[in-house]
Amino acid sequence: MSETFHRVVKVDEVEEKAMLPFVVNRWPLFVCREEGKLHVMINRCTHAASALAPEGRVRRGSVMCPLHGARFKLDTGECLGGAGYKPLMLFPFREDAEGWIEVAVPDAAPGAEHLPVKPLN
Repeated sequence: MSETFHRVVKVDEVEEKAMLPFVVNRWPLFVCREEGKLHVMINRCTHAASALAPEGRVRRGSVMCPLHGARFKLDTGECLGGAGYKPLMLFPFREDAEGWIEVAVPDAAPGAEHLPVKPLN
């Protein structure tokens, strides 16, 4: 599957513990920082298909789903706690010479299994 890098956000705009949601080439993702390290993951919990950002929490090397509390490791996407949920998709990224985070997302459109559902209000 081919993928292309896209500019998303300036590195200095990603604060510690923040979860910044973006849609890049139709792919939902979020950028976060913990202990100075950046991470880019799909913005969809693998359990209930809910969006993780911006309401989720980053702490102790993981991101927590705001809907039901499932935690996923920031470095691998693996679910913690033995719940058996699939790991979160990670996106490759780099910093360009102008200080932008560029994220590689697939050129193909995401499937339904990649898109978060909107909660009913």
